[in-house]
Amino acid sequence: MNILFMLENCLSGILAGFFSWLVYRNGNTLDLIANFQSSLMSSSLFCGLFTSLVFALPILIMERKIKKVLNYFASSFIISFSITALGSVIYSLLIKTFANSGVDINTSVLRFFWWLLLAIELACSFGFLQNSLRILCKALMGFTPAFIISGALLDKTFLTSNHYLLSFLFLGFILGLSFSITWELLKEGWLDEYRGYGITFRYFLDEDFSAGSSEECDLTLENEAEVLFIITEKDSGHVFELQGNDFRASVNGSRFRYRALVDGDKINIGERGFIYHSSFSRIREEMPEGTT
Repeated sequence: MNILFMLENCLSGILAGFFSWLVYRNGNTLDLIANFQSSLMSSSLFCGLFTSLVFALPILIMERKIKKVLNYFASSFIISFSITALGSVIYSLLIKTFANSGVDINTSVLRFFWWLLLAIELACSFGFLQNSLRILCKALMGFTPAFIISGALLDKTFLTSNHYLLSFLFLGFILGLSFSITWELLKEGWLDEYRGYGITFRYFLDEDFSAGSSEECDLTLENEAEVLFIITEKDSGHVFELQGNDFRASVNGSRFRYRALVDGDKINIGERGFIYHSSFSRIREEMPEGTT
């Protein structure tokens, strides 16, 4: 477990919860049926802030590129806010349709589906932003238990006692913690950069990973080619591909244009070094050899 990654996500959840509560401080704004307008805005704001902070906060800490941080924050917030608002409106219309048709649905069931809906909306935001169905499924695996379990606890404790600030903070913390644990457990490949004092910057290779001077790259580097290298997934592993004719990046001290990465390989860029790790390699190493 990367402690910095977990702290970033938990802090993102706490900040999202605090500012969502700060905008609407009167009444239960986590009850879409009882308080439609305020709950619609606060839940959409919460999901939008959480998504944008999860994407932007690591860039602020690890790269310190303010323009890139603002771009990621704004685009993530707009997408997540819109998806959550749209889903919540559709949910509210469905509930009213059932009520008008005389169908009586238990309040506990409505609350369960409300928390489940938030998990689906947030997972869809991550999948849409990364343009990946795999990311969506991984996010859903983390958000679903977080929303349902914490939501059930909130309905029986803080919300019934009108402790709305604590409700948002608790929800944000559990959401960030669950997301961190899920991402760590399901990671397939990643780069670790050791910065001293026990701090490790971790870059997950969930999809194609690019590094260069462009702010559109996953890792933005100073004074390098616009796209220096990319890492792609191939045959349950990852491949390092140098872009252009600038051999400023090396693997284990040797310069390659194309190389299949092995667990423990070190990618050097100037004075910076990134250690490649793969869960697939570790699984293969731990498998017992076949006997004949």
